Amino acid sequence: MKLQLNDRVAKIIVVVWYLVGIAGFLIQPIRPLFQGLTPFGMIVAAILLLYFHEPKNLKSWLVFAGIAVVGFLAELIGVNTQTLFGFYKYGDLLGFKLWNTPLIIGLNWLVLIYCIASLAKNIRNTWYFPLIGASVMVIFDWLMEPVATNTGMWIWANDTIPLKNYTDWFLISGFLFLMIRILKVEMNNRIAGVLFAMQLVFFMALNLLTRTPLWNL
Repeated sequence: MKLQLNDRVAKIIVVVWYLVGIAGFLIQPIRPLFQGLTPFGMIVAAILLLYFHEPKNLKSWLVFAGIAVVGFLAELIGVNTQTLFGFYKYGDLLGFKLWNTPLIIGLNWLVLIYCIASLAKNIRNTWYFPLIGASVMVIFDWLMEPVATNTGMWIWANDTIPLKNYTDWFLISGFLFLMIRILKVEMNNRIAGVLFAMQLVFFMALNLLTRTPLWNL
């Protein structure tokens, strides 16, 4: 018998996972455990998105693989040459690294690009879709950066996030959204909206909490 995951069940799993994650990161004694689960959560998010992706065809898989590879290579270039994003380096939180770059970081790019593109279905064929998509990516990164640095995902030189980080995020993600538009990749997904919303809730909540005494209790 072929087992199928119901989208309602998947949405519940996503919501519970991120809410529990907020609590886990907030409670200092168990924070290391939840930090260690970060790569697992990123992998599960990517698997769930691809499981519910429609239509499933070779073009989609090739484009998604390309997005993950471009994201990884951009980070690899950034970490090792500082020509992209600025002066930063990754900690050990995101797992195995290749040339100082976590392999899993490409999945992070794929999940974010996918979710935004899927939600932007009504404007995906417009000339301004890449601009809107890239702007949303920059806003998301702005929310994510304080959390990432406070939890040891990566660190910036002098603890300062440069403007270059955001401009390069905009340009690279804009290019990826443009490729999706040019290649006319269809992206229909029943859980993308919930997953992206919960990621926003997760980083918004922790972004605020890291600025309060609760973070160091």
